[in-house]
Amino acid sequence: MALVSTEKTKINLYQSRNELLKTSYWNYSEQLEDFIARYKTRPPDIKFWPYGPYWPKYHEREILETPRFIKTAPNFHEKFIDKLTEDLQYPKTFDNQVTHFTSKWRGVLIVYDSERSSRDRQPQPVPEGCCPNLVFESRFESGNLRQARRVGQFEYELVLKTDLYTNRHTQWYYFRVSNTVPGVVYKFRIVNLLKRDSLYNYGMRPLQYSEKEAKLLGRGWMRAGHHISYSRNVMHLHCPLLTRGIAYYMLEWQMDFPHEEDACYLAHCYPYTFTDLKEDLDSLINAPDRKECMKREVLCETRAGNSCFLVTVSNFGASKEEQHKKKFVVITARVHPGETQASWMMKGLLEYITSSDPVAKELRNRFIFKIVPMLNPDGVIVGNYRCSLAARDLNRNYRHPRKESFPTVWHTKTLIEKILERHEILLYCDLHGHSRKHNVFMYGNNTSEEDVNGLGAAKSFLNERLFAWLMSQKAPDKFAFKSCKFNIKRCKESTGRVVMWRQFKILNSFTLEATFSGTIMNKNEYRHFNVHDFQEMGKVLSQTVLEYQRTQENNAKQSEMVLELTRYVTQQVMEQRGLMERPKLPNFKSMMRGDKNVINNTENGNDSSQEKTTPEPHVSTPVFKEAVLTVMDHENSTFVMEDKRGKRSKKSEKAQSNLSRKDVDNLLENASLKTMDGCLKILAQLNVREVMQESDSSDSDSESEPEMKIIESKSKKKKRKSRKQRDREQADRKNGSGSSDKKQEEVRSKSLTALPNIPACSELSDRDKGDKSLSKQTTTSFEKFMRNQKKDSHFVSKYEGRKNGGIPCFAEERSIERAQKRMADMKKRTEEDKQRELAFFCNEEDGMYNHQIMSLRRSLTQDDLKHRLQVALHEGSANIAQTLVGLNVRTAYTHADAFRDMNSTMPSLPQPRDIRSGPISRTSRRQSTPSITFNNTPPNIFPVTDEIKTEKRPRITPNAGPLIRGIKVKTES
Repeated sequence: MALVSTEKTKINLYQSRNELLKTSYWNYSEQLEDFIARYKTRPPDIKFWPYGPYWPKYHEREILETPRFIKTAPNFHEKFIDKLTEDLQYPKTFDNQVTHFTSKWRGVLIVYDSERSSRDRQPQPVPEGCCPNLVFESRFESGNLRQARRVGQFEYELVLKTDLYTNRHTQWYYFRVSNTVPGVVYKFRIVNLLKRDSLYNYGMRPLQYSEKEAKLLGRGWMRAGHHISYSRNVMHLHCPLLTRGIAYYMLEWQMDFPHEEDACYLAHCYPYTFTDLKEDLDSLINAPDRKECMKREVLCETRAGNSCFLVTVSNFGASKEEQHKKKFVVITARVHPGETQASWMMKGLLEYITSSDPVAKELRNRFIFKIVPMLNPDGVIVGNYRCSLAARDLNRNYRHPRKESFPTVWHTKTLIEKILERHEILLYCDLHGHSRKHNVFMYGNNTSEEDVNGLGAAKSFLNERLFAWLMSQKAPDKFAFKSCKFNIKRCKESTGRVVMWRQFKILNSFTLEATFSGTIMNKNEYRHFNVHDFQEMGKVLSQTVLEYQRTQENNAKQSEMVLELTRYVTQQVMEQRGLMERPKLPNFKSMMRGDKNVINNTENGNDSSQEKTTPEPHVSTPVFKEAVLTVMDHENSTFVMEDKRGKRSKKSEKAQSNLSRKDVDNLLENASLKTMDGCLKILAQLNVREVMQESDSSDSDSESEPEMKIIESKSKKKKRKSRKQRDREQADRKNGSGSSDKKQEEVRSKSLTALPNIPACSELSDRDKGDKSLSKQTTTSFEKFMRNQKKDSHFVSKYEGRKNGGIPCFAEERSIERAQKRMADMKKRTEEDKQRELAFFCNEEDGMYNHQIMSLRRSLTQDDLKHRLQVALHEGSANIAQTLVGLNVRTAYTHADAFRDMNSTMPSLPQPRDIRSGPISRTSRRQSTPSITFNNTPPNIFPVTDEIKTEKRPRITPNAGPLIRGIKVKTES
């Protein structure tokens, strides 16, 4: 009974913790109100309570406690996996191992699903003779594993979670494995990665943390795994969680677990959670020797209610005048959640600048550090790789950040704007991680976009590279200056370092990139980075800030640094122009991939990695001096490597030989480049900006991430003026000169004259010609009416003063399209009606299809109509057809006999031939108009058959007969 009660107590404790974590998405203000309501007092320090971690509001999955690890690094260097000797180092593999599990595994078994598996689940039973199932878990802070499927005896397929609310960015993995069997080699395969290439192909290994080894041996995270490959996933696409049509890549590796009943964690890089950040900041602030120079605030809250910290480090005991003279250093990190090395570098920086080191004290006396250690805590908590809860990359939305979507970025920019109002920012640096390049390096900006040539471009070329050059001098074994890039690609225009330069003109605006893998600076030892290496780079960054400031204040030191940088740049230019042979570097990629040629060279003792970086000189120094001095000479500055025809000059052919670094040093000393002007001169003449073309290499899946569209501010709707205001304005216009009304009349007259003139028909009568004056009078009267309406205070247009008359651009385009379509349909229907009319009234041989007649549309009075009919009856049938076709009156179809009644209303006319009665047509409506009859009409109006002549039809029949269109008449009911 006691055991049962203890088990129930544990279950209740787990459930209570889970419920507490599920409800931890409350906002800061809600928890604050709850605290005040419960304890009737405010928290002791409201700025620092509470922090989090808070999961998203609608996160309904199980949430486990955040794992804790020891933060020690191994006391030896962990080398890259050597593809050449991998089989010798690890003879036992997944394929050739011999175990007592002899049965064959059949089918696929889902052993873990983060959205369906229970919390306290037990391993599923397996058939006799099969290895027990592994138990996976990732539902803790920063964890990432969506599903694990057993596909073989010792083989497992893993599917990672995409960033929350997205379908992309699968690179970060972090999960726990238990129920392992010692001595068995397991094979793991992650099947839904999205990058085309990875550092796993070049010696990088996954990270492993064993709880037993941490307790027994004090070991933390260690590199593990062998037979690692990263390639396109072509065969293993059977998982239903994979989306069809996407090019997936897979990571495969093999490993064993030496301890029984052990829980091991596997990760892409050293994990660093939001809980770790809280604990580290607490330990720094609680330290008595650090809390006096450090302040912690909450910059803002994230979308999930987590606190975004702002740490200020400086010597706060200085006077106000000294504080006002200090320059600021702004450093941010962890904008991408999966780049955990940024947090480790930030940890090293904070620990150093708050220490008692003399350099750290001088930094605090000279500068004020504003540090945002974690810009994306929401993404860190849920285990994202790049995005926040807004499903966007924060580092692609610095240009126009939305406060509600990207609060941390918006508040960081606002903080920088406030700083620049009174102080100068010496450095802005955003800490990142890189997944496809080794070493540590920087991305900067091209600050000479306007001044392309000349000394100005050379000076900006040096200024934008000086800080990175100092970093390389401080950490030559980790920082690669050659990997630094200073151009701005279009896809990076909304990143932090570009926006800080273009919008705020911060010269030293950088992105510090640290690899996931390690360093290849030492050709004799390629090794992985550990947490101490990343912390060391944070320390180097802070030391470089002071070194850069001293260089700016000391002209002699500045000239020395610029001279060293000029030597390096000149050597690079000479190598690219062919004046100097490039050093033979080891073929790292081929060696890591296990190329057969490299293996043969290694066996023969000709390994390229053992070659010296600096080649021996084969040509005398004067030859080299002659070539380069010719380039530097101002009078002969037009010296080029190739002539206009593309052939090499004689001097360049002589100079194209193997030359050493010593020759370059002698040349620069003889050229008297001891001053800044000399360095600028040689760089300007070498045209380094065009020669050293750079290509910004970044994560492949980040370049396509778009910037969120800008929200256009809606113009405020103008309030309608009161009647008194309108009457007052009307009185002012009457008393004034009225120049505005005259201008409006001139514009209106110009617009009217710009309209196309309609050509008049040559066959119009004198009465029709006289209608022109009527139209002019009508136009002028309309203008007068509109002017009077404008002067009237009651006529106020609600769209007055708005652009385009208040019509939105898209609505205007749609209305124009619809109007054009309606006009085309009307024109088509009009043409068809005209053709049907002419087909009835005239034969094709008569030539009556006149475009001028068809285009004539005039409205006539009843007197005009009678006059035209009289003339037409005297002159013949053709004139009747012409007269009736030209009328623009409402039409109805009626029986021809109805025209006979018009005799009573028409005056006596000469008696032409009789009009034969014919059939009538259907009418859509019947209207009451005077009936008209004719005794005699010309026989040519329409052909009449013998049947129609003899037969009389007193009523309407369904058979169609001849029609007369153009006159609105009444039909007898």
